[in-house]
Amino acid sequence: MSLLGRNKELDRLLSVIRGPKDTALAVIGGHGVGKSALLSEIPTLSDYKTVFLGASAFESDWPLSGVTALLNAMDDPVLNRIADELLRDTAGSLDVPAISSMLLNGLHQRASSRTVIVIDDADQLDPGSQAVIGFLARRLSGTDIAMFVCLRDETPDSPFSGLAVLHLQALSYSDTVRMLEAIPARQTTTAAAHAVAAATRGNPLAAVELYARLLGRQAEGKFALPVPLPGNGSFEAEFALVVGGLTAPARNVLDLLSLSCRSDITTLEKISKDVWTGVDELLACGIVHRTGPHLAIRDQLLRGYVFGAMTPAVRTANHRALADACQDTDPYARRWHLSFTALERQTPFGLLRHAVDLIRGGELSFAVEYVERALTINPWEAETAARLAAIAELLFNRGEFVYARRYLEWAQRVTRNPALILRLTGLSFEIDFIQGGAVRSSMVLRLVKEFGQHDPSFAANLLAVAAVYYAERWEFQDACELLQYAGNFQEAASAECLELTERARLLTESTNGDGVQSGRKYTLEGGSVAGLLIQGRAFSYAERYDQAQELFAMVRTSTRDAHVNWRETALFLAVDNEIRAGNVRTASKLMDDLELFEPEFKYHRGLRHVFRVWRAHALGDETLAHSYAAEAQRFAGAESHPAITAQLAAWQGHFALLRGDLAESLAQLSRAAEIGTKFTNPTLLRCDADLVEVLVRLGRHREATQALLSLESRSVGLRSPWLMMAVARSRAILADGEQSLQLFGQALDSRNSRDSLLERARTMLCYAERLKALGRLRDARDGLLRAKVMFDEVSANAWIQHVDALLLDERVEAPGPQGNPAMLLLADHERVLARMVARGMRNKEIASTLFVSVRTVEVRLTAIYRKLGVESRAQLTALAASKEKSAPEPYILPVL
Repeated sequence: MSLLGRNKELDRLLSVIRGPKDTALAVIGGHGVGKSALLSEIPTLSDYKTVFLGASAFESDWPLSGVTALLNAMDDPVLNRIADELLRDTAGSLDVPAISSMLLNGLHQRASSRTVIVIDDADQLDPGSQAVIGFLARRLSGTDIAMFVCLRDETPDSPFSGLAVLHLQALSYSDTVRMLEAIPARQTTTAAAHAVAAATRGNPLAAVELYARLLGRQAEGKFALPVPLPGNGSFEAEFALVVGGLTAPARNVLDLLSLSCRSDITTLEKISKDVWTGVDELLACGIVHRTGPHLAIRDQLLRGYVFGAMTPAVRTANHRALADACQDTDPYARRWHLSFTALERQTPFGLLRHAVDLIRGGELSFAVEYVERALTINPWEAETAARLAAIAELLFNRGEFVYARRYLEWAQRVTRNPALILRLTGLSFEIDFIQGGAVRSSMVLRLVKEFGQHDPSFAANLLAVAAVYYAERWEFQDACELLQYAGNFQEAASAECLELTERARLLTESTNGDGVQSGRKYTLEGGSVAGLLIQGRAFSYAERYDQAQELFAMVRTSTRDAHVNWRETALFLAVDNEIRAGNVRTASKLMDDLELFEPEFKYHRGLRHVFRVWRAHALGDETLAHSYAAEAQRFAGAESHPAITAQLAAWQGHFALLRGDLAESLAQLSRAAEIGTKFTNPTLLRCDADLVEVLVRLGRHREATQALLSLESRSVGLRSPWLMMAVARSRAILADGEQSLQLFGQALDSRNSRDSLLERARTMLCYAERLKALGRLRDARDGLLRAKVMFDEVSANAWIQHVDALLLDERVEAPGPQGNPAMLLLADHERVLARMVARGMRNKEIASTLFVSVRTVEVRLTAIYRKLGVESRAQLTALAASKEKSAPEPYILPVL
C-alpha cells in the first residue's frame, strides 16, 4: 500500500468493499487531510469494478447533474434506461422521491458484478443529487453496490447523515516526516522535513506544499530556513477568511505576534493601547495561546500568511517599535527584532548566544528560529562554526538529533580548526551510535589518531562511548581495540570518562560470558547515569534480571535534561532484559511505552523494529510480524548490525518452529547460528537449542547431535541458568524412548532461583509432545495443561495458541460421514469445528467446550475460511450442513 500511516483506514475501506456489515461509508475530513488520496487507493484493494465521480463547482446549480453523471459512469443497461428517462423529463414531473425509488429498484434489478462507487466531494454536488445519493446509500443492502462518499464536514441535517463514518485524522509526526522524505528531490534536507511536520501538524497537502517551497529555496542557494515559514498556497483563501473577520485591534495584535515565535504582553502594551481588546478576541477565537506572560500564534502557517501579507515597510516599522518597547524587559526579543532593522556584525553572534540560553531553558522552537536567523545573516564565519558546535552539543544532550546534525554539518563546512573537527565528527558518530546507524571502528580510530591530540579529553570520552556501542553490537574485538587505545588518553580523561571506560570494559567481559559481581548497591549518587545503565546491561547479560531491572528503573527516573539520551536507551535495554527473562507481559507493556512516547526515527531504530517483530510474534499476530520484519530487514545485514541481524533471524526461526513451519525455521536458525559462531557466548543469541529441536523434528538426528555438541563445547565455564535448561532440553529431545522421558524429568526437576518460567514451560511442552508420541495420552494432556498454565502466567499468547492447537487435536470428536466433497479439504479437527459452527455455536461456546482460548478458535476458523473459499459463518454453515450435490454452487468450492 502506497499511503503512509493509513493502514487502518485502508482496512476499513476494504471491510466495506467485502461487506456485508456496511455497504456505504462516509469519509469525513478537513481540507488537505488526504481524503482524495485515500479514496484513489480503492481500485488497488480489490478486482471489482470501481466508478469514480467528482463534484464540479460549475454543475452544482444544475438539477440532478450529479446523478446523471453517476449513471453515465456506471454504464449499466438497466440504469441507462433510467438515465434516458431523466433526460426526457423536461417537464420536471420526476421529483427526488420518485427518482430515488426508481434508482433503488434499478440497482436491485441489475445483473452486473459487484461495483464500488466512489464520490469525491459529495457535499459539493447539487442538492437534488445529494438527496438521491444519500437515500440510496442508506438502502444498498441486498444490492451488489458498495459506496464511498467523501465529505468535508459532518452535519446532522446532511443528506448523508446516518451512514457509517470514517473520520480521517491528520498524519502522525513520524508518518509526515516519512512521507516528505519519500518525495523525489535532487537534494533533500531532514531538518526541513521535521520543521514542516511540526508546522503543518500532520496535514498532508500543507506539508507537501510547504516542503516543495523549502526545497525550491534550497535549490536557489538559500540553505537557512525562512522565519517564519511561508504560509501561502492552497490554504491561503482559508487564512484570508480567518484574518478578514477580525476587528482592527485584533488584526494589529496579530501582525505584531507574527514577527516572533512568542511576544511579551508587557511589550505589546507599550505599542498599542487597544492591545487587550485584540488579545481577548484572538484568545476567544483560538488563534493565539497564552503561556504565562507570553502570547504566540497557534498555527505556524497562519503566522507565515500574516507575516507575508504585511508590506516590507510595515514589517520593518513593527520590528523597530517592538525592539524599542522591549529594551528594558526582554533582551532576547530586542536582539531578535534588531536583526531585522540594524544589520551589525555582532548581531548573528548575539542571536547564537541567546539560542544557547533558550536551549538550556527548554525552548527549542524559539532557539531554532534564532539560529536560522543568524545563519541567514552571516552563515560562513569561523566564529559561527564554534558557536554552532556548542549549540549542536547542547541539542544532542537533549535528544534533538535532527537539528544537532544540521548545525554540526553546517559548522563542518566552515571550520578548519582541528580540535573543532574532532568534536564535530565525534558528535556525528555519537548521533549514529544512539540512532542505530552503522559506524566502522576504523573510522573512529582514524579520527582519534589524527586529531585526538588537539582535544585529549574529548577523544577519551569518544573512545569510551564507542566501546560501549561496539560491545552492544557484539563486535567484541573492535570494542577491546578501542578500550586499549583509550589508555593513551587516560591522563586527560575526566572522572566520569574513566568510570565509563571501566564499565565499557565490564560490559565487554559480560558479553563474553564472564560473571558480574552482584553484591554492591548502585545509586545515582555513587556513579554517573551512563555507568548505571551499562552496569544494568552487564547484569542483564549475566541473567541477573531483577538487578538489571532495578538499575534501568533508576536511570529512567532521572530528571536531568542532560540524561535524556540515557533515559531513552534504558527503556530499550529494559525491553530486552524482560524478553531475556521470559516476561512477555512486562516486555509488551514496556514496548507500549516505547511506542507511545518516543518517535520511531529517533533512538535505536533497528532495535525498535526487531522488538516489534518479536512482540507481534509473541502476541500471535503473524501478519503484523511479517510487515514489521520487512522494516527490520533495512537495518539487518552482516555489514550493518550483526547483533540485530542474528537476533531477527533467531526470533523468526523460533516462531516458525512454533508454527510448525520447519523449513523456514531451519533456514532462519541456520543463518542465526552461522552469525552466532563469531560470538563466544551462546547465551547472547539463544538459537542453538531451537536449531537442535528443528533438526530432530526433521529427522536429521546426526546434524542435531553435532549442533548439540557445538553448543555444549561453547558452554564450558559458563554459569547460565538458561543455558543449563536449554542443554538439558536438547539432550532430552535428541534421546529416544524411556531415556528421553528420564532426561526430561531431570531437566524439569532441576531448580534455580533464576530459571525462566517461559523456558521451563517450553521444556514441559516438549515433554508432553514426547509423551504423546509414546502413547501416554493422559500424561501428555496433563503436561500440555501444565505448560499452558505457565505460558499464561507470563502472557505468552503465541505459545498458548500452540498449546491450544495441540489440545484441540486431542479433544475433538471423531469425524462423521462426509457431506459436501469440499469438506475433504479440511483436517479431521477442522471438519468437527466447522460442524460446531453449523450447529449455531458461537466462538466462546466452542472454546469452552474444547478447553481452548477464543483466539485459537478464531485462528482455526480463519484457516478454514481460507481453505474453503468462504467469507462468513453463514456460508460455512451452508457448506458444512449440506449433503452431497451433483453440481455444487461455484462459490462453495475453494480456488486452488
